[in-house]
Amino acid sequence: MKVCVITGGSRGIGAALLKEFKEKGFFTVNLSRSESIEANLNIQVDLSKFDDISMAVSQLLEKVPRVNVLINNAGIGLYESWEEMSMEDLKKVFEINFFAPVMLTKSLLPFLKETQGSVINVSSVAGKLYVSYMGGYCASKFALNAFSDSLRAEVRKYNIHVLNLIVGRIDTGFSQNALGSKKPPETFGGSATAERLAQLT
Repeated sequence: MKVCVITGGSRGIGAALLKEFKEKGFFTVNLSRSESIEANLNIQVDLSKFDDISMAVSQLLEKVPRVNVLINNAGIGLYESWEEMSMEDLKKVFEINFFAPVMLTKSLLPFLKETQGSVINVSSVAGKLYVSYMGGYCASKFALNAFSDSLRAEVRKYNIHVLNLIVGRIDTGFSQNALGSKKPPETFGGSATAERLAQLT
């Protein structure tokens, strides 16, 4: 049995990836605040809290014998100027978009070594190019990209694969759940679908 662990698998890109891996025969685990009907196992977790992540990892390792794929998908947006941005919002964005993936990956690396598994970090083109009024979000994804690239170099000797999935405009309703006062129109998401992205991953 191959095991795929994904964060934020209850909707959007996460739900599409979870469904795709399940259809390929993986036992799927969703780490999220909300449950997914596609997951074989749901573990509720607030990814902005280190204690919650630690408890979720403990529950996970009690339920599954191995981990073959870790997908750090969960993320949150922030649309605000640097001048008006609250430090609380910026902290939450980094906790979910950067620190949660780092903590989960560090926790599961010993098991990924055993399976010569894969880490997939869902990033964004905003981590390659700056966007006005998205500086906090861009910074978190720049950090995630650096994590992916440096991690890849370090774990290559263990035959662990690290994929940095640079996502463009995907129609997921992402902006509706973003922090900050400057909400872009829903058309910002573009016309590509999460399902198509999952099929190509």
